Amino acid sequence: RDGGSSRSDQTLEICHRWLAVDAEQRRLQLEWGRVEGRLMTKHDWYKLTSDQQATIPEGARLAEIDARLDVLEVEGHALLKAMRPKPAKSFAAVIANLSVAARLIFVEDHPEAHGLITRAVRDLAALSGGK
Repeated sequence: RDGGSSRSDQTLEICHRWLAVDAEQRRLQLEWGRVEGRLMTKHDWYKLTSDQQATIPEGARLAEIDARLDVLEVEGHALLKAMRPKPAKSFAAVIANLSVAARLIFVEDHPEAHGLITRAVRDLAALSGGK
């Protein structure tokens, strides 16, 4: 049963927002790496003074990405803190919580734990008639 209470909806909203924050962080980290690589290759970026770096427009993008990543890190931590005390009231909420856990545990560091969590997400979704 879904038990569609407002608490369950809140849990889902928090988890879905955290997953969106995580996805944006990962996208920005990849972009940061690409921009940094170009700046290092084209401009020897880290050998330039701050004034010299300021003259390169692409360098401003690094600062923008850094600032956004800082905001997302704070938001992500706040969302994780908000998740912890709330018991799940539905299969969907359990699936959402486990989806967050799967993103927190790196497959490279803990392949068995990551595999168990991702399998639990799939199994619960199937058992609950979800995706």
